[in-house]
Amino acid sequence: TDVLKGTVQATHVIKQIGGKMPAGELSYRVDGVPTFAVGEDYVVLLAGVSAAGFSSPIGLAQGKFTVQQDASGQRVSNGRDFREMTAGMPAVVLPQVTAKVLGEATAPVRHLGLDEFKQLVRARAGRVQ
Repeated sequence: TDVLKGTVQATHVIKQIGGKMPAGELSYRVDGVPTFAVGEDYVVLLAGVSAAGFSSPIGLAQGKFTVQQDASGQRVSNGRDFREMTAGMPAVVLPQVTAKVLGEATAPVRHLGLDEFKQLVRARAGRVQ
């Protein structure tokens, strides 16, 4: 519903290796390939469709961020530490709030606000809004 960089069609099919047959009897799981649930919200970083027709998130599960609602609003996470994920990024690329949150944290930062995360991605991708 919100494009952070590039252009996309109204509908995008994510085609990945692995999965489960409709009857549920056969399945093929590949470590690192993320799964998605109907009705859940995600931020997904994609690089387009491969020559084989696949469009898995960049870095497989690392490119899938689950959006969750809590008392402070919508937050995103993919299970990794945002401080680790942003290490080495120039301070001018990090939005001010994100830089403050990441810089002051003594424990791993597992969640960021959705709007803050989108600002971070846009800044990193060179598309500041």
